[in-house]
Amino acid sequence: MNFQGLKIKDRIREKTEGKETFIKVLAAALVVNLGLIGFYAAAAHDFKDVTLTVNGKSAQTKTMRNSADDMLRNWDVELDEKDEILNDENARLKDGDTVEVKTFEVKKETIREEVAFKKKTEYTSDLLEGEKKITTEGVNGVDKVTYEVICFGGEIQEKKEVERETVSKPVTQVIQEGTAVSYNGVKYSRKLTVSSTAYCLRGRTATGTSTHRGTIAVDPRVIPLGSYGYVPGYGEVHAEDTGGAIKGKIIDVWFPSNGQCRSWGRRTVDIYIK
Repeated sequence: MNFQGLKIKDRIREKTEGKETFIKVLAAALVVNLGLIGFYAAAAHDFKDVTLTVNGKSAQTKTMRNSADDMLRNWDVELDEKDEILNDENARLKDGDTVEVKTFEVKKETIREEVAFKKKTEYTSDLLEGEKKITTEGVNGVDKVTYEVICFGGEIQEKKEVERETVSKPVTQVIQEGTAVSYNGVKYSRKLTVSSTAYCLRGRTATGTSTHRGTIAVDPRVIPLGSYGYVPGYGEVHAEDTGGAIKGKIIDVWFPSNGQCRSWGRRTVDIYIK
């Protein structure tokens, strides 16, 4: 007989919920069986000592049945389609034999899981460069997660998420990071390292002012127009102008003569911005 085609009796199923309860019922049957065996031991001579192992849990019993198939059927216990008896269920049982059964089970498991909070960095000129301050504490969230768990022989074969419900949302941790720097005793909101060129054109700037010593052309996406600052080797600067070639971290400092522009050339400088 192919034992894999057997089903648990309806009257057994009415009393059980899942394979765990089935195993408990089976264990109880063994205890009852042992009691009956004690009662009939004096009169019977064909009982065999058998070890029954279900999903790794063992119990000792006695049986007069000649096969694992007969022994389980005698208890009205029949296995599901995917359950297995590892022995030959029709082989003749002998004293001292072990009958090993592994059951297949699909169940749902619902647990609460922590959801780690995220971190967000905000830059501020209220703090010096290198200083950090947590302004909002991060808090983990909680999700209720349901998994479908497939077990065979009491061991998990597959576990997959089938449903997730938010119990509480995580709170993002906000960290302020300082950009302010101190140079020659003066506090600036930030420092940028840029490539610098020079120009000496006279006329109106992009902001409507006249070019003068201290005027610089900038990319407004990097340094906003109207910003004040300081460039070592040049002096105080004011972002008043723009230029077609001024893209990204580049500044163009103004000089009144071509000779001074050539002397400045192209160089990498730090600009301290207020």
